[in-house]
Amino acid sequence: MNILQIANKAIYPPDGGSLAILSMSKGYIRNNHHVHLLNMTTHKHYNNLTVIENEYKDSLEITSVKVDTNISILKLLFNLFFSKKPYIAKRFYSRNFSEKIIELLNNKLFDLVQIEGLYTLQYIHIIKSVYKGKIVYRPHNAEFKIWEANYKESHHVLKKIYFKILSEKLKAFEQSLLNQYDYILPISDIDAETFQKEGNTKPSLVSPYGIDIKKLIKTPINNVITSQNQINYIGALDWIPNQEGLIWFIDHCFPLVLDTFPGIKFNIAGRNAPFWFIKKIKHNNIKFIGEVENAFEFIQSSGPIIVPLFSGSGLRIKIIEAMALRKVVVATTIAACGIDCTNNLNIVIADNAEDFAVSIIKTLQDQEFQKETGKRAFEFVNMNFDFENISDNIINFIKQN
Repeated sequence: MNILQIANKAIYPPDGGSLAILSMSKGYIRNNHHVHLLNMTTHKHYNNLTVIENEYKDSLEITSVKVDTNISILKLLFNLFFSKKPYIAKRFYSRNFSEKIIELLNNKLFDLVQIEGLYTLQYIHIIKSVYKGKIVYRPHNAEFKIWEANYKESHHVLKKIYFKILSEKLKAFEQSLLNQYDYILPISDIDAETFQKEGNTKPSLVSPYGIDIKKLIKTPINNVITSQNQINYIGALDWIPNQEGLIWFIDHCFPLVLDTFPGIKFNIAGRNAPFWFIKKIKHNNIKFIGEVENAFEFIQSSGPIIVPLFSGSGLRIKIIEAMALRKVVVATTIAACGIDCTNNLNIVIADNAEDFAVSIIKTLQDQEFQKETGKRAFEFVNMNFDFENISDNIINFIKQN
């Protein structure tokens, strides 16, 4: 098959969205398909072709369009009061991008068009105006759910009002685009249920983020299970749910851990942390690292990975990666949502401060528990998140429907 994959995010630097997009491209190529990826480059993301392994380069074409997604306060305020379309979606609408879609579809033959994420789905009417083949929509989240949770969790009055308005606009926006595609590929069972409740009637297949298991098996695992001196976190630090989860952990859980391990270090890695957040997390036992060059190396550092999250949709890619690297992950139920893992078998789940702290302490004290849980975590990911199998399942699903 010749597949056109359309995304509002370029492939670098790697984060949840860019990794999910590129892993799907690679999965299709491993199954002997050709992929043309059309994406947007922005002030946050660009295309770094050096990160693409040689085995994919002959079957992956990348075309990019520069789109200005910088936030304008004036445009945001105008949109808030005078537009039904959410500003967060308008930022990703570009006439140049529309024209590039039309140009590609007029000049090349594609067996399948795959749309990545809600903010790219707004181009579907343009796609359908020149393309009569099958269109697949792959939502990375139920977007309105994220902002709905932010509204419920926020204690700041103005933020609460804005998040409520934004969640309502996003819900209406998502509903207006439902069923315009031929197939939908939610990233988790929970998201699949959400889209069904909202009115999706098109064939649906849950297709999670995938890991290159073949490559991982050949990669030396340097998973140090020795000390009781550190715990680790990695994630996008400009994402509100991550910020709120980390602050909750530092305020309510970390002091309990410190009672048992006074010298412990909490390492925080992640991109785009705002200044106020860096100031907020400042602590003698906290080491703020910022963006790391190699996320896999950081994940393999001694100590468990924590994922305290209380809002969000989709699937936490960093949990999948950590499990694939045989790490013990201590997470909230919402953080692990959609992964279908098992508490105290291949992951540790805790939802209140005391349980979360106790889970970390237990993990640090029991090296055998770390080793066995990490082993089972890898086996679980191997069975369920191989991107080659996921992509193959998608193609078979489309052929059968």
